Amino acid sequence: MKLSAAWLIDQAGFGKGFGLEPGGVAGGRASLSTKHTLAISNRGSASAADMVAVAREVRAGVERRFGISLHPEPLLIGLEL
Repeated sequence: MKLSAAWLIDQAGFGKGFGLEPGGVAGGRASLSTKHTLAISNRGSASAADMVAVAREVRAGVERRFGISLHPEPLLIGLEL
């Protein structure tokens, strides 16, 4: 069965803009896009570590909720989720 990663992310509680709330995972510097849950946005001063922190939080939440491990599409060099 094929499932939409965007659907899984949203249903696990990570809606558009996740990470923008005060005290967010990356201090608001990085978040899920306000337009699509599959994209992580740099809000202007995010480091690679901030971007990965958002991705890790989302991936862990989907795994906790559904027991499904998401895998990144882009090749990450020098970083791991």
